[in-house]
Amino acid sequence: MHHPAYIEPGPGYPSIQQPYQYYEYNYPARPLPYVSPDIDQGFSFGRVMLCLMLFLFLFAMIISMFTMMVFMTIKPTFYLESFEVRSFDLSGNGGPGTTLKANWETKVSIKNTNTRSSVLVNQVETSLVYRYVALDVSYVDHVEIQKDSNVQILDAFSFPSSKLTFNTDSVVKEMAKDRQRGQIMFDLKLEVQLMVKSNVFHKSEKMRLFCERITLDFKNSTSNIPTWNGNKHECVSGL
Repeated sequence: MHHPAYIEPGPGYPSIQQPYQYYEYNYPARPLPYVSPDIDQGFSFGRVMLCLMLFLFLFAMIISMFTMMVFMTIKPTFYLESFEVRSFDLSGNGGPGTTLKANWETKVSIKNTNTRSSVLVNQVETSLVYRYVALDVSYVDHVEIQKDSNVQILDAFSFPSSKLTFNTDSVVKEMAKDRQRGQIMFDLKLEVQLMVKSNVFHKSEKMRLFCERITLDFKNSTSNIPTWNGNKHECVSGL
């Protein structure tokens, strides 16, 4: 390797160390890219808008969740508790002159499962239905159900009805046939108008429900008093 640290002197002369020689090179400066002020302002505006949109989205989600927690309610549920035949006087076998006089009584429970809201039932219109024919109708008004509790409503029906008019002969004829078969079925149709109440809001609701296939059995073909089979079940929503 070459070491150009100093120059060798001649004889009789002291050794003088020569300093290193440095050379500077002036490289041409590379110009920085030109950024237009308009482009920079555009990027800043885009960032602001993006942040604003993100904030509005999160705010809307929070408001939606709060609204669902406060205003979301569960409609009450209806259950058939009992169906009692008070009287059932069917004379004849379905031919001319066959008559029917009957009285029924039903008990339906209404359960409010809301833990923050009570339910005010303004009216329940209950119809006793046989083969798509409403035999009679009963009304119950102004029943309040507290939070997470239930009440029971009673309805009484009679045949012939003093409130409804229809072709009773066809109904009596079919019931006489059902007695011979040993079984008869009814339905209950409920038209409900209610209001869900809390400390911050009131919400009105309408419901149509059916307690279907209420089955009564005759002990024999000449028995006049059918008995309910005791099948308690929930009334289902219908159009």
